[in-house]
Amino acid sequence: MITACRQTLLGVESWSNEGYVPAEYIVTFSYAVDGRAFEGNYRANSPQECGHAFEILYDPEHPSKNTGSDVLQTPWIRIAAWGLAGIFVFIGIWLWGRKEWFQW
Repeated sequence: MITACRQTLLGVESWSNEGYVPAEYIVTFSYAVDGRAFEGNYRANSPQECGHAFEILYDPEHPSKNTGSDVLQTPWIRIAAWGLAGIFVFIGIWLWGRKEWFQW
């Protein structure tokens, strides 16, 4: 069952040179396996109604793994990606400050 739906910060609908870019939403859903509650997330191009139920499959040995999720589940992957992005931004700013680096 869908428990939450929020629009992403960067997923704002707009028109670009490539055409229409729809808004992006992160939909959170929950499900129960043997009395235990689990959550998952997926991306959508339109808002989804809270309370809507849909069918998913899950791994009986690892019930947190399911067919409904498509958003990164492991926070460490997301943290590492943001960390690398920050490093690249820092290096870019540092190189930009050393303008002689850009001159031939």
